[in-house]
Amino acid sequence: MYGFSCIAQILGCLTVVTFFGASNSDETESVMKLLWDLINPGTDSSDRFPSMSHQIERKDSLAILTVMISAWSFLLFTIDGWRLSHKNWQGAITYFSNILDSNDEALCAAACEALALVFEFNCLEKFSSKTKDSNKELKDNIIKQLRSRLSETGNERISSQDPRTGFNSASATLDFLEVLI
Repeated sequence: MYGFSCIAQILGCLTVVTFFGASNSDETESVMKLLWDLINPGTDSSDRFPSMSHQIERKDSLAILTVMISAWSFLLFTIDGWRLSHKNWQGAITYFSNILDSNDEALCAAACEALALVFEFNCLEKFSSKTKDSNKELKDNIIKQLRSRLSETGNERISSQDPRTGFNSASATLDFLEVLI
């Protein structure tokens, strides 16, 4: 069994090597695709990574998913949006918005950051399986999810807030998306 620490270090190394070593956006996107296949396993990834899920300890799976999403987001940040393939990322917005309902705060924060980057690129057609006409509806639904998540905490300290910095990714993402509308 691989532990969280080992897998997190491997993912960190992969991300750093890609950041500094990739000679073009295609190489970076191929590593992002590998991460995406692990994040969102489908028929493609089951052939390439048949035993990976059996080797990750169940208790660490949410933490590892969080690290994978953060690594994917970091690499996404390094690519110009217009260079991204249309075929690789369809459904990413839906996947990340579904995570917003998670009880794991770190996972939710990683999904918020990924969504903010996707919307910042302003090429939603590459990340959504919906038509351009429904992009505003997509943004509105995510804003509603974030507002609901933030209102659940009431006046209490928001649990996804980083205690060192006071930063709250859900709140920051909500503010960012509201500015875009």
